[in-house]
Amino acid sequence: MTRAAKIDLIRSRPQLSVATLSADIGDQNSALQTLSQNGVNLLHFDVMDGNIWSNITVGSPFVAGLKTDLLKDVHLLIDQPEKHIASFAKAGADLISFSVEYTADIGATLSLISKNDEIVRGVSLNPATSVDTIQPYLDQIDYVLVLGVGPDTGKASFLDDLPAKIEILRSWKPDLLICVDGAVKKDTIAQIARMKPNFVVSGSAIFDGNDPVENLGAFQSALGT
Repeated sequence: MTRAAKIDLIRSRPQLSVATLSADIGDQNSALQTLSQNGVNLLHFDVMDGNIWSNITVGSPFVAGLKTDLLKDVHLLIDQPEKHIASFAKAGADLISFSVEYTADIGATLSLISKNDEIVRGVSLNPATSVDTIQPYLDQIDYVLVLGVGPDTGKASFLDDLPAKIEILRSWKPDLLICVDGAVKKDTIAQIARMKPNFVVSGSAIFDGNDPVENLGAFQSALGT
């Protein structure tokens, strides 16, 4: 699928990008099947190395190893993400976003993503990061992932701050895709849906030990999918 086709798919209706690490790590195929059979198009990977965020999650071999028709949505929450763009591109990433706070040169890192013209290019913003940080690079950016929590905010949610950010971003670039990540739960999805994001990231709220199909249905209903 071309980059343009991927963007059109995401824009066609509000999407869920679902992380499966909260599911049975030894039976990821079952989780992937659940997503595919219930209208999910995006598979989310939070890549953390223990430096910026305290968690250590998965690397490019894990991304490459999951065989699926879902679009692989890779979010690099790591220091010096520019060093890892090529490996995740090779692993089959369909979307790549990176934390702008931890790269030496935002434009150069976006250019690395652009070397593969099939990858949808994204950046993510921590709660305290001004949207002005990325304004000079908007012509290189297909989507912005706005975080409702950050590595230094603990469990504090900053969802109330996001509508203003989204409004500014869309005034600058009306066709920009917007993603909301962090603090996405059953009791916040209605609030997030009112922000009209193109896609929303969730994981533990879907695979929470209860019925993931029921959880998916509740999120999709709130988003109007």
